[in-house]
Amino acid sequence: MTIQVHNLSADMTDRQLRKIFEPFGVVLNAIISRNQYNGRSNRHGQVEMLKLSDGENAINSLDKTTVEGKIISVSVSDVY
Repeated sequence: MTIQVHNLSADMTDRQLRKIFEPFGVVLNAIISRNQYNGRSNRHGQVEMLKLSDGENAINSLDKTTVEGKIISVSVSDVY
């Protein structure tokens, strides 16, 4: 299952994003989107989880929670 995460801190790393989701199950990928010209964070990312049920649990638990001072939005990605 692929999950979109929006409104991340500009300083968040791929590793930190992965750690947020690991308590919910196996994380296959966690990637922060970055500007191709300057490398700065676009403040959103994608997390791919192995099991659908783990992804759904993560979405329900993390959506609209505060991470590094930012209220994040977590939802199912429309990218397959």
